[in-house]
Amino acid sequence: MELSVLKKMLIGGAKKILDNKQTLNDMNVFPIPDGDTGTNMDKTMSGVLWALMEIGDRDLESADFDKLYTGALMNSQGNSGVILSQWLKGFLKAFKDYDELDAGSLYAAFLAGTESAYNAVAEPVEGTFLTVCRKAQENAEENLDEDTTIEQFMKDVVDGAAEALKQTPELLPILKEYDVLDSGAMGFVCLVTGMLESLDESFSVDLSSFASVAKVTGTTAAVGMGGEGLAEFGYCTEMIIQMEDEKAKGFNEELVRSDMRDFGNSLVLVRDGNQVKIHIHTLMPESVMAYYHKFGEFVKLKIENMTIQHHETLIAAKKEVAVVAVADGDGFENLFKDLGAAQVARGGQSDNLSLQVLVESCKAAGAKDIILLPNNKNIIMTAEKVREVYKEAVIHIVPTKSMAEGFLAMSAYKAVLSVADNEKAMNDSLNGVHTGLIAKADKTGVYNGVSVTSGDFIGVLDDDIITCADSDLKTCLVKFVPTVPGCADYKAVKVFAGKEEDKAVADSVMSQIKDICPDAEISSCIGGQNIYNYVIAFS
Repeated sequence: MELSVLKKMLIGGAKKILDNKQTLNDMNVFPIPDGDTGTNMDKTMSGVLWALMEIGDRDLESADFDKLYTGALMNSQGNSGVILSQWLKGFLKAFKDYDELDAGSLYAAFLAGTESAYNAVAEPVEGTFLTVCRKAQENAEENLDEDTTIEQFMKDVVDGAAEALKQTPELLPILKEYDVLDSGAMGFVCLVTGMLESLDESFSVDLSSFASVAKVTGTTAAVGMGGEGLAEFGYCTEMIIQMEDEKAKGFNEELVRSDMRDFGNSLVLVRDGNQVKIHIHTLMPESVMAYYHKFGEFVKLKIENMTIQHHETLIAAKKEVAVVAVADGDGFENLFKDLGAAQVARGGQSDNLSLQVLVESCKAAGAKDIILLPNNKNIIMTAEKVREVYKEAVIHIVPTKSMAEGFLAMSAYKAVLSVADNEKAMNDSLNGVHTGLIAKADKTGVYNGVSVTSGDFIGVLDDDIITCADSDLKTCLVKFVPTVPGCADYKAVKVFAGKEEDKAVADSVMSQIKDICPDAEISSCIGGQNIYNYVIAFS
């Protein structure tokens, strides 16, 4: 069989990881959630997919396996992603010695993948990805004979991996303590299951049977850092170093691994020619940087505070009520978060977000009761569908039709209140509210009795055009406010500008707006929304 069949297998494995990414993220308790296992493994496989796109439809050649591995390595992050990239290194490069795909070449590739993964980890831990990839390879080896097809070989791999995954809590006490399976090991099961399903569409594994024990409902455990305060988990430090030829000659991998024991743990060190990729959990990231900087320049550098991530995870796990809001613009996103929104899904006018995005945002919020703010009339129906497909929380929808309404609803939210009290307060905050929008028209015509020429600035109140000004944003804003019914009686007028220049224009007419609405508190800020120069909340 042609080696090009491997393309289909890799694509199938990548898709299976992507389909189960959130499940893998939810399972991630070891050593701590320092980047999310599903996300890390998905990004690693995305590097393989990009390389496959460059290769195109032709058969695979010897040099292609280096490209596929480089794609995986350069896109990998976190322990799980880097270790997967190293398994792929052995697996892929083994095929450079073969002209076709059969059970024998697959066995050689799985064996090389296992050895490569183990060699990449300074102190291999059983009950993880390493154990499952090894057990999968060993099970396939036991059943291998001259009549074994690649489909049968992969079934033996999947069977061995699935059985080994179930045993991970017996090998790693912390998994048993929290009654979970290892997420990286589960990722490997997803990978090989996807590979098999690409060969035999009639075969499938019910991965939900593994996911059913993957929920962590209290705390998240960590291994091996100890200490108090910031020292509790330290920093997840990742870097890629490009060494000069002379310095590369003096790079002693074993000595470096030994030195790293003084800096931290969870070390993964990978050398590929003059490039070195490092992942380590350390209390001294600056010392690690200084150590490696003497060998060359940083191609990539990432440092994450795992203690903060851990504490955020604990807070999220304890939530009873959370708000998920839709926002178009960085300013609105920040406003909603400052007011207490647990998750903000990006989308809005002309960019209505999908049901999947809303569901994923609700999952990420991780609460028993979720208050959902669609903040756009075109998204309310999608929000209603969330109730049908997401059953892990009770969804409460406050039907906000604009980000102005969303802001007022979030202003009424109080974390200390029950979901019922919050839902009532947020709905009550919308009584008597009007939303104003000002933007440049791109069509000529007569709308709601108002003549509009393309390029004019128009004022819209609750979906109806009520004013127009010839190419003058400032004039349109001042002309628009007094046309709002009952404007003199409003207690607050908040102007959300799309950009800094628009805010400067709004600030210049604040006194004029105050004259129109004498009893109102007048204010402006950056909403950062698209299309509209201004979104205005009258309340």
